[in-house]
Amino acid sequence: MKFAVIGAGTFGARHVQAYDRHPEAELVGICDLDLALATKVAATCSTPVPVFDRLDDLLAIDGLDAVSVVTPDHLHRDSAIAVAEAGKHLLVEKPLATTVEDAKAIVAAAEANGVTLMVDFHNRVNPPFVNAYDAVRNGQVGEVSYVYARLSNTIGIASSISWAGSSSSLWFLASHMVDVAQWVTGQRIVRVHARAVRGVLEGRGIATPDVFVVVADFASGALGVFEHAWILPDSHPTAKDLKFEVLGSDGAVYVDGSHNRAVEVYGPAQARYPDVMAPPYGPHLTGFIMDGITHFVDSVMGRRPVVATGEEGVQVTAVLCAALESIETGRPVEVPPAT
Repeated sequence: MKFAVIGAGTFGARHVQAYDRHPEAELVGICDLDLALATKVAATCSTPVPVFDRLDDLLAIDGLDAVSVVTPDHLHRDSAIAVAEAGKHLLVEKPLATTVEDAKAIVAAAEANGVTLMVDFHNRVNPPFVNAYDAVRNGQVGEVSYVYARLSNTIGIASSISWAGSSSSLWFLASHMVDVAQWVTGQRIVRVHARAVRGVLEGRGIATPDVFVVVADFASGALGVFEHAWILPDSHPTAKDLKFEVLGSDGAVYVDGSHNRAVEVYGPAQARYPDVMAPPYGPHLTGFIMDGITHFVDSVMGRRPVVATGEEGVQVTAVLCAALESIETGRPVEVPPAT
């Protein structure tokens, strides 16, 4: 089957890499408004890949079957709908969209055109979270009472994203954890009360909050707390700080994805803990980020269901939009159902 990628940034390059290396996928196009960037990414492929700066030209590729949309968070709608209306299967990077209206429009377009839609919540295939899911679903934790999730980045990450001012750590990071928390527990978040702190990033010309804290009520009555910052010091030994825990009536699960102690590298002035689970090493398809994209290939070939449905993507967007409303109003906000 023939695959293409819209968006040649950091994560777009991962999608390109996955399709290029997959033995059953043929990468037939890369599209980005920055044609030089698309050309640079295409040069990493094992065989020549055409590049485009016009979406219509990409979608006109003969025999194209499926497309990844890996544009900035707030720009998914138009490209995703165009892909669906062209009759191509559709993988959209998380979050599905940054408004509920846009997210629902993407889902509706996929349904109307009979194409497979998957949201790339790749932490659903991340081994620590798969273990957490299994522990909860197998009854080892009992009735879940509390979920805590923290995923933050160093300030260098936010500073390196050209469109950071149109996004935030809420969209960029909390979308992962809100999805994982609902997936692991099997419970929908129905109410949120959120706060945000500004100043540090704005001082650097990035118009987005520094830190978000969201207190969430699950349908079961369980409580959740989500903490997401874009201002960790660049001296942090890893680019992310990731903690996740589930407390229940019979047990608990603790995930620490920050300091990967499988490999420790100590130099004269700095310690490093290389991430051995996310990125690919060598010429093979490895790492859970790549696994999520590979799962999409399997899904459009009819071998297994998608990792995350469009409706689940809408649900996460609804939770985060409710959090933003809560920050504006200072009050708790109910989260409407995705459908």
